[in-house]
Amino acid sequence: VVPEALKEGDLVSATAEKAKARALPPDPAWPVSDLRAFDAPTEGHCEINYGPLLREVLRARGWRYSTAPCHGVYDEDTDSSTFYVKEFEACLRGKSPSELFGKSGSLEDGYRLQSLRLPRHALWMMGRMPFRVPGTARDQCRSREDFVQLVVDHGAGLPGKPGNYRIAKFPGTERILFKTNFTKAFKDKAWYPTTFVLPEEKQGFLREVAARRNALWIGKPRNEYGGAGICVWKGTDPALKRTIQEIKAGRSVMQRYLADPLLLGGYKFHIRIHLVITNLSPLEAFVQENGQCLFATKPYRVCDKTLGVNFDPPVHVTNMGLNATPDNKDNFLKEKPLIGKGQQIRVRQLINHLMSVNPNFDRTYFWQQVLDIAADTATYIGTSVQRRFKVLPDRHFEIFGMDLMLDKKFKVWMCEVNTDPGLGYPDKEVLGSPNPDYKKELTACAETLHDVFALLGLDSGVKQTQGSLRH
Repeated sequence: VVPEALKEGDLVSATAEKAKARALPPDPAWPVSDLRAFDAPTEGHCEINYGPLLREVLRARGWRYSTAPCHGVYDEDTDSSTFYVKEFEACLRGKSPSELFGKSGSLEDGYRLQSLRLPRHALWMMGRMPFRVPGTARDQCRSREDFVQLVVDHGAGLPGKPGNYRIAKFPGTERILFKTNFTKAFKDKAWYPTTFVLPEEKQGFLREVAARRNALWIGKPRNEYGGAGICVWKGTDPALKRTIQEIKAGRSVMQRYLADPLLLGGYKFHIRIHLVITNLSPLEAFVQENGQCLFATKPYRVCDKTLGVNFDPPVHVTNMGLNATPDNKDNFLKEKPLIGKGQQIRVRQLINHLMSVNPNFDRTYFWQQVLDIAADTATYIGTSVQRRFKVLPDRHFEIFGMDLMLDKKFKVWMCEVNTDPGLGYPDKEVLGSPNPDYKKELTACAETLHDVFALLGLDSGVKQTQGSLRH
């Protein structure tokens, strides 16, 4: 259960053995003079990673911030970055680039690779990002996680304790959390809606549609985000069967649509809860209580005018990209019950509202459901990572975004888990008008980053005044 002493915004533990809130002692603090954090080499020229918010939070907490884990170049014409990651590898291995790669191998794009000094402690915030590495991937820019893989490959030789060097990513989590892989792992869980992976489970799906003719189904591409490619159909809609028959390649999922969601003011919403995994051996994971609620911006209606070929995203989908559109501007910006303008409130507002208007809502039971889901999710991620990679304890951590929904009976359902929870500055303007959610989202993102660093405990030698957690 969630102890009464916990305040909204605290992070509570969700371990694999027992999803129970508890206080966990932080890792030993680093010397204040050794608080050094590294971001992507071209951050500042473009927002390739977390953007400027990460830099501001780190500096406010007493960290020295650098964008030089290796040399990087940003090309404005192509809006792409090139990282010379061999410098980072040589630094990890305690060698010069010429010693490791030879004279010719240490010359890339006409740039002579430089030797970098390894600090006594380092916090590396470079996760999965789109960049180019000379001589690889046909010299194309693509999403990759070279920094993480290099730490896995060569991190065992770093001096001191594993916790002296930490990187904000576990290897391989993007693929682990593809909707298709996530579905295979959790299709038998009571908190995960009935879901089929297509095209391999097409016949089973068609049998389910025939057996449950009144059910609604939502189709999702394998690994799109922001609501891209989503549509909702009635089981009796001929267009649904045609869509399934046309799927020949390219995996996707078809999921039972939660047709009776809890509504606020007549609007559908989902809950974004952050899950932070700080260790795999033993598994340590934490759930942040005060997340965000994102709302659809048209009143919820299930009818032919909003489904299938007439699918109306702002009725059914809560992602900002499908609600803040020119055609839907008036709905996005108008005042809505409880929500106000825009589409966001904080989880504490949701819980306080539900407790005030519905005596059947049980706050403790709500959080216990969330913790149970988080424990299963963290166990799956941890087991999957360790199956493929040798990961040192106290070396990696990662922030995930769990997207959850409540039905009218207050049951919590999992929609998906994202590896890029978008903890950066929101847009100040939306559709040519001031963003009504700007302050709310900025506060939520900054609090989350502060709480993650407080949880790690590395900067506990500095008195901290921001965030909801204290060392």
